[in-house]
Amino acid sequence: MLPQRHTRETPDHLADLAGDADLTHGATLAPEGFTNLRALVDQLPGFVFRLRHDGGQLQFDFASACCLPVCGVQANDLLHSAQYLLDQIDPLDLAPFHAALRASVASGFWNWESRLHTPHGLKWVNVRARTRSIDALAAESTGIMLNVTQSHLRESQLLNLSSDLREIASHLESVREAERARMARDLHDDLGQVLTALQMDVALLRKQFGAAQAPELFGNVDKLIHAAAEAGRRVASELRPSVLDLGLKAALRWMSEQYAQRYDIRVSTELSYKGEVGELIATELFRVAQEGLTNVVRHARARQAWVRCVDAEAHQICISVEDDGIGYTPQEPPASRPSLGLRGMRERAAVFGGSFQLDQSPRGGVRVQVCMPLGPTLLSDDAGAAQPHSSPSAGDALG
Repeated sequence: MLPQRHTRETPDHLADLAGDADLTHGATLAPEGFTNLRALVDQLPGFVFRLRHDGGQLQFDFASACCLPVCGVQANDLLHSAQYLLDQIDPLDLAPFHAALRASVASGFWNWESRLHTPHGLKWVNVRARTRSIDALAAESTGIMLNVTQSHLRESQLLNLSSDLREIASHLESVREAERARMARDLHDDLGQVLTALQMDVALLRKQFGAAQAPELFGNVDKLIHAAAEAGRRVASELRPSVLDLGLKAALRWMSEQYAQRYDIRVSTELSYKGEVGELIATELFRVAQEGLTNVVRHARARQAWVRCVDAEAHQICISVEDDGIGYTPQEPPASRPSLGLRGMRERAAVFGGSFQLDQSPRGGVRVQVCMPLGPTLLSDDAGAAQPHSSPSAGDALG
């Protein structure tokens, strides 16, 4: 049992406290010095204390005047019983309080933060103290308790602001994707109609004048029409690939095949995720894979690339692109080089509260991974959800 020591006013305890806090540096204070020290301690913007603890028994034997404004308890009450403070600690923080106090005996430092339910409302406090052992059973902690409520309020406001900004950015991204889808449809339909009409006119001219009269001219016209149709398909696909209407897995397989055929590189896919992916998130993941494969083709000198899309913890989906190319050196990692593609992937992840990771691939090249939370991410009606490309006449030219 710890002794009840209600000696808040005695010079001896002020001297002990001064010694614990290294305020005297070994010097001896005159009696008037204790008064000055007490006045100094009482002016500090925090509650200075000394707490003796032996297992579950707690006893404050020093408490400065700021005890009341900081934790809502009169100093004399707290000196009488530490229960006055314990009763105000949030129930969820009580076990961490005792655990941190016990741990401080071994470490010598007590750093603890908690919510207090005071008569004046909820407060956040932070304790910074040094702990020393008295004997095999008892120890004492000397330190200061600060009111950090305003800091927590500002932190909460910043978190709310960050959440609002992510929501706005997500909405803007959905609007941009909807606009890209509209432009892709218009390009597909309008250019397709023009090229279809041009094909019909060329066919009519060939019939009227005979292809034998100007075979080279008709051949060039056919090539130009074909090139224009290919350009239209490519631009429309870059704006919003229509294959996404078949689902993310089908879109990723299609894109991997396109890169393999176009750039003579093997692209393997592992698409084992089982969660339902909203349209907007699916589009963002597709863009990440697209940019990742583009980087492989441009910079990696790789023979093979791997695209993985898998479920992750915390209801997330992760997509990664890695290669067996030249990789990078620790002296010059890819993240240190200016790259709009890498920055774009990092920003896409941040907008949706996800994560971006760039590191060395076990296969020798580079691996880039983006994880995003699964949630209600379908494009809203007012944003203009992307519609499948459909046109009765454009299909002849643009397909």
